[in-house]
Amino acid sequence: MHLICEPIGRLAVDRAVDFVAVQDFLCDESACRAVWDLVTGQFRTRGKFLAIWPAVGHVVVHRDPTGAVDGFLLVSELVNWQLDYVVVRDDARGQGIASALVCGALNEACRRRVPYVMLTCADDLSPLYERCGFRPVTSTPLPSPPRTPT
Repeated sequence: MHLICEPIGRLAVDRAVDFVAVQDFLCDESACRAVWDLVTGQFRTRGKFLAIWPAVGHVVVHRDPTGAVDGFLLVSELVNWQLDYVVVRDDARGQGIASALVCGALNEACRRRVPYVMLTCADDLSPLYERCGFRPVTSTPLPSPPRTPT
């Protein structure tokens, strides 16, 4: 399912997240290892992860009380923003971390005046994103061109 959001106001975030430039993120070896472990443990799409990585400009990170990464999402910044890989460690699920990551990214998009933020997700995950302000992208068929008599 394709979803879109126009970030127009600040959203409440009940968990602290860090919005980190990818260059700074890459300097944190333990965070990079945690992200890779989460991706390889929860997805069979490592190739997709590596394919989108060159477009990633920022990583939104949540850390547990010990400072270990327990959730992240990637922000690709071509023209508008694309959110990819909203991932939360299994033992940290159900605590609002995914919502905090998404809302944190949208707040930063609003601050930077990004017109649209997009993402693609499985249908069963859309309620999470819709609670954060996303709406489904619907396609309406283009009108058929007028027929000329033959």
